[in-house]
Amino acid sequence: MKILHCIFVWSCAAAAVCGCGCGAPETAADGVPAEQPSKPDLNGAVLLDVRSPEEFDAGHLRGAVNIPHDRIAGEIAALVPDKTAPVILYCRSGRRADTALQALRAMGYERIQNLGGLEDAQERLGLPVAKE
Repeated sequence: MKILHCIFVWSCAAAAVCGCGCGAPETAADGVPAEQPSKPDLNGAVLLDVRSPEEFDAGHLRGAVNIPHDRIAGEIAALVPDKTAPVILYCRSGRRADTALQALRAMGYERIQNLGGLEDAQERLGLPVAKE
């Protein structure tokens, strides 16, 4: 089951990157993009930006939650109590996301993915950068 979920997530990300239209925003009859939902559909995954609050405020992926990598162990259980829930991480370059990934694995979280930096994650997920 895990393998099928991973294949599905990767297929969706690849489709969005290749431009086949699978991840393209819907358009109304007049050709204007339809209104986008406020939270992206990540197939139930929690999207975590593990950069500093200042970096997060400067721009983050729509729908991401900010938990700095050095506070992940103390704050993750309140946000993601289910250790089998999918968690997607990103930071600036991928280094802090990897640190957070290792901490989450040590805590027993099973489905964690590091997408690297903000631009890499944006490209793979097809999400806009927001300043909320």
